[in-house]
Amino acid sequence: MIQIRLRRTAAGEPVRLTVRGHAGAGEYGRDIVCAGVSALVETLALALPKTSGWRGQIRVEAGSADFVFTAPLSAEVRAVAEALVAGLADLAASARPYVRFEEVRERGE
Repeated sequence: MIQIRLRRTAAGEPVRLTVRGHAGAGEYGRDIVCAGVSALVETLALALPKTSGWRGQIRVEAGSADFVFTAPLSAEVRAVAEALVAGLADLAASARPYVRFEEVRERGE
């Protein structure tokens, strides 16, 4: 199973996105669910450094990815990140039980 976890501030700003695991929906190298998640994650990893105002860290390896966003995000960075996160959430909703999407919001003060 691929586990996707998005952590947000109390105000809703993305703080960290982690993606771990393999879908197991098909033969290794031919798993369409894994390919879909990988395409979205790789697109995010390629797009963010080219986006005006991007400050953060990206680590992508086989079977895992970690995106750390520094706040406050520019409108352009936020738009890119939210678009790809929406794709991951939608894929998770349509590919149960192979992908799990969890969104956690920090508590306000």
